[in-house]
Amino acid sequence: MAGFGVPESLDFSSALSGWLTIEVILFIAVTAILGFLLYAYIYFSSSKWILKWYGAQKIQKSEKPLLYSILKDLSSRAEVHSPEIYSFESRIPSMFTVGHAGKSSITISTSMLEMFGELELEVLMAHEIGHIKNRDVGRNTITAFLAGTIMSFPNFAMWCSMLSGFGQPEDPAPRFFRYIATAIAVPPAALLIHLTNPAKRELEADEAAVKLTGNPQILAKTLEFLENYIPLQPVPSRFNPGHFHLFSTHTQQVRGYLSIFISMFDTHPETGDRVTRILNHLTYSKDDNISDKRSRVPGFFDVKNWRLAIRISFVSYMAFLFVIIVVVTFVRKDFDFMIIGVITGVYTEIVFLLMGTTAKVSKRRSYLKNSSPTRKRIFLNSMQIFKHLIKKG
Repeated sequence: MAGFGVPESLDFSSALSGWLTIEVILFIAVTAILGFLLYAYIYFSSSKWILKWYGAQKIQKSEKPLLYSILKDLSSRAEVHSPEIYSFESRIPSMFTVGHAGKSSITISTSMLEMFGELELEVLMAHEIGHIKNRDVGRNTITAFLAGTIMSFPNFAMWCSMLSGFGQPEDPAPRFFRYIATAIAVPPAALLIHLTNPAKRELEADEAAVKLTGNPQILAKTLEFLENYIPLQPVPSRFNPGHFHLFSTHTQQVRGYLSIFISMFDTHPETGDRVTRILNHLTYSKDDNISDKRSRVPGFFDVKNWRLAIRISFVSYMAFLFVIIVVVTFVRKDFDFMIIGVITGVYTEIVFLLMGTTAKVSKRRSYLKNSSPTRKRIFLNSMQIFKHLIKKG
C-alpha cells in the first residue's frame, strides 16, 4: 500500500545525511591519524635533524673517558638516563641538549672542549642535566625544530629569487626578498619559543646545576665569561635564531641588515640576574619578577630594534596581503569586492592577533609572572596591544 510507504524524498535525504556523517567522521579520523603520525615523527626525529644542522658527531667513550665519567656521575645524582655526547665545529663556545623522554644528547662545540677545564665543563653539563631532569628537553627540541624550520624560510626565499634570475646573494633583489621573508618568519618563530617560557627554564636549570655540583661560583664565572667572550668572535652563519633557546647563553653577536629581527629572540635571563640568583642560591618561583634588562652582548637585544622589528613585520604582512589580492583577482579574472573583503578582514584579524601576541610574550616580565591569565588577555586584546605599541614608538 503506497499510503503506508516512506516517501522517496525522505529516503534520499536520510541516505544523504548518513553519507555526509560517515564522510565527516572519516575525514576527522584520517586527519587525526595524520596529525598524530606527524607529531610522532617530529617528536622522535627533530633531535636528529638539529644535530645534522650543526654537523654534530658522536664522541666515543674511548675519546673522552673523563667527560663521560663526569656526565655519568651527574646523571646518577640527578636520577636520569645518562645522555650521549656529541661535538660540532664552531669557534663560539656553546653547548645544548636535544632529544626526548628517555634519550637525549648533549652537544658541545669544539672550541668549548678546548677552552674549558674539568670544573667548567662539569657545571655547564650539570646545567644541561638540569634541563633533562626538569623534562625541558623534549619541548625544547620540538620547539627548536619548528621555529628553526620557519627561520630557514628566508634563505629559501633568497635562493628562489636567485634561481629566478635576480642575481647573487649580495645583490639588492635577493637581499630584499630575504629581508621581507625574515620579517614574515620572525613573529611565528619567536612566538613558538616565548610561549614555552625559556627564561624560566634557564633559571630552573641553573638551580639544578648548583644542587648537582655545589659549585655556584664556577657556574657564575663561566656564564659571565661566555657572555663577555662572545662579542669578540666573528659572526657565524650556522646558528639558527630558532635554536637560540637551546643554548645556556646567547650564541653569537649579530651584525648586518638582518640583526634588527634578532631582538625578538631574547630568550635568556640577563646574565647579571642569573649570577645573583646562582650565588645566593635563589629558587625560582612563579611569582618572581624576572629582570627585564636586555643582554649585555652588543648588537643582540635593543628595545628600539624590538619595536622597529614589530612594525617592519606588520608592514611585510600587509604587503603580502596585497600579493594575495592580486593573485586572487588574476585567478578569478575579476575583482569581487565581497571575496576580497572577506579575505582582507580575516587575514588582517589573524595578523593583528599574531603580532599582538608576539609583542606581548616577548616582553617577558608580565608574561612570566602569571602566564595563564596573561595568555587569555593576549588573545582577547591583541589588537589593542599592537596599536598601543605602534603609538608608543
